[in-house]
Amino acid sequence: MRPASFVKSRKLMEKARKLIPGGTNSGARSTITRGLYEGFKVNMPAFIERGKGSHLFDVDGNEWIDYIMGFGPVILGHANPAVVRAVKDQAEKGTVFAANTELELKLSEKLTEHISSAEQVLLTNSGSDATSIALRIARAQTGRQKVLKFEGHYHGWHDWDMVGNTAAVFGTFARGMGQRTLMADGIAESALNDAIVLPWNNPELLEKTMKMHGDEIAAVFTEGYQSNFGVMPPEKGYLELMRKLTKDHGVIFVMDEVITGFRLGLGGAQEYFNIKPDLSTFSKAMANGFTIAAVTGTTELMEPVAEDRIYIAGTFNGSSVPVAASLATIKELEKRSYEDYFALGKSIMKGIQDGFTDSHVPGVVQGPGSMFSVFFTDKDKIAFTRDVYSIPQHPHIRRSAIFYQELVDRGVLVSPARYGRMYLSFAHGKQDADRTIEACQAAIKATKQIS
Repeated sequence: MRPASFVKSRKLMEKARKLIPGGTNSGARSTITRGLYEGFKVNMPAFIERGKGSHLFDVDGNEWIDYIMGFGPVILGHANPAVVRAVKDQAEKGTVFAANTELELKLSEKLTEHISSAEQVLLTNSGSDATSIALRIARAQTGRQKVLKFEGHYHGWHDWDMVGNTAAVFGTFARGMGQRTLMADGIAESALNDAIVLPWNNPELLEKTMKMHGDEIAAVFTEGYQSNFGVMPPEKGYLELMRKLTKDHGVIFVMDEVITGFRLGLGGAQEYFNIKPDLSTFSKAMANGFTIAAVTGTTELMEPVAEDRIYIAGTFNGSSVPVAASLATIKELEKRSYEDYFALGKSIMKGIQDGFTDSHVPGVVQGPGSMFSVFFTDKDKIAFTRDVYSIPQHPHIRRSAIFYQELVDRGVLVSPARYGRMYLSFAHGKQDADRTIEACQAAIKATKQIS
């Protein structure tokens, strides 16, 4: 093992800081591009040259097994041949026409075929677009203003979701947690009036809140399987309770499947848990890395859009190249075995957990297999975001910083974060898994230097 060289990457980063605010076009990348994780230096590749299958290659010629996978979209693997062919074929025909294409209908048919709650589909460009559209539909249908959501459930960067959310902002963690706080600067304080924020997996508080404010709430937003700030399953009966309470109070139940869609199965988290939401949002894995998103729901719920009672527009909505990519991605996923996919992820999870046990380092690995989190913690499980917040910097976060650097040096790429999220693609194989387990076990052993 020897540390990777990042000479060219660092030179490009110096240039990037002069041309791009903060040196990156997405705050989600800042820990990677800046190489700073909660005050600890972690040398990361700031500039990637190409990806192929489950591997990434940076501008300095380094190669890694990739578990960031574009923060989740790349489910088939980088540069999947079928998706690349579909994109090339469509690009030669044109991209944006200011009119419909038959591809949009074919994709919508695929989505309604696989997503049990979907009768109609509205295509847009990003997860943030999709969730904001869903909220606008819910407000139009109910005549209500407020939205209920959960700590750690990221639904986009728009103002309404920046209340009481959680994020690593400029090297800090847990900025903006709580009902009456904003996640970052530049957000309208009026957003505080519209959001109700609850801890995840607390059924008693959910029931109490719905009883008190149910007639004010337009929509309840939830991830089916919490994913953004730590992979955490819903407690048994929690989503079922949410579904019942929203029906009882006439509230639109929105399941945010931007991450879980196609990652937990072709039918998403709602199929995985057998829950039928009113509206759903999809993005990320539906096009293997191309920019597209969708809002799905019943024909009745989509009426405000169809009747022009609300205005939804976008020059690139339904743009033909991303639609072609999405259609090709779903067709490829239909050929794959999700059972094998989950099994491979579970084997990696077990190998990492064995590493904690064998090294006598406290930690837990949890998730469905297609994605999972590695937590350095004394807890037996992480049930909600406040569990992540409670992890002390010494020794656990200090150990995790060593863990991430050791993985980079051993050819495994994971985004440094205390919520330890890793994404698996269908391109990962047993050889990747074996190398990953070996690297993770050695990395965990190396963290023992922190006592």
